[in-house]
Amino acid sequence: MKELSERQKNILEIVIREYIENASPISSKFIEKKYNIGVSPATIRAELYELIEKGYLCQPYTSAGRIPTDKGYRFFVDRLEEREVRELKSKLKKEIKKMQKEMEGRAHFMREFTRFLAHTSSSLTVSYFPRESILLKEGWSGVLRDPEFENIQKIHDFMSMVDDFEKNIDSFIGDTRKDCTRIYIGSESPFSKKDDFSVLISPCKILKKRGLLAIMGPKRMAYDRNIYLVESILKILRD
Repeated sequence: MKELSERQKNILEIVIREYIENASPISSKFIEKKYNIGVSPATIRAELYELIEKGYLCQPYTSAGRIPTDKGYRFFVDRLEEREVRELKSKLKKEIKKMQKEMEGRAHFMREFTRFLAHTSSSLTVSYFPRESILLKEGWSGVLRDPEFENIQKIHDFMSMVDDFEKNIDSFIGDTRKDCTRIYIGSESPFSKKDDFSVLISPCKILKKRGLLAIMGPKRMAYDRNIYLVESILKILRD
């Protein structure tokens, strides 16, 4: 299949970012009004059609705007390495150092750390430290405010996915193939058949204890922010 043109990449990224922000299908008219990309609405429609044909976008129903597919999200995530996100760095460093000084006891620090990560990412966050038999989950109230969970079935599906992840969590400990931050988008998940969600998993070392962190939520999660958040926090803890 022919590689995407630079214009198609630009339009695809616009659609994904706007969909992540607004949770609504994105139309060619919306793109033409908000972004000055130097082409006519007809050209934008044609490019959106091509992106659908190539599997990066889909159209929920006739005359609706477009939303990303798993393939579209994967394109977006893979391109994040080309960008630097800096606005959280000073805030993160200050907050983590403050927690390290104020928290007494390893378990208390780990719980507050997990809660901080959940609050900052607006996602469900899981911390797991096998040698201490510690598994913490924080952020249910934040993630369940996402519009995807207005459908009660989606709540059941998400809880089922979290349960499947917990049952398989030990497979992510000590596997050298999983020593870097990994993202499973929708149907890419190795531990669940629920394809409406994404999971970001990273090995970690907190207070000299090895474990893993996971951020879980709808596919419409803010991948760039969450990747930067996890990797920045872990770097701060290593310093």
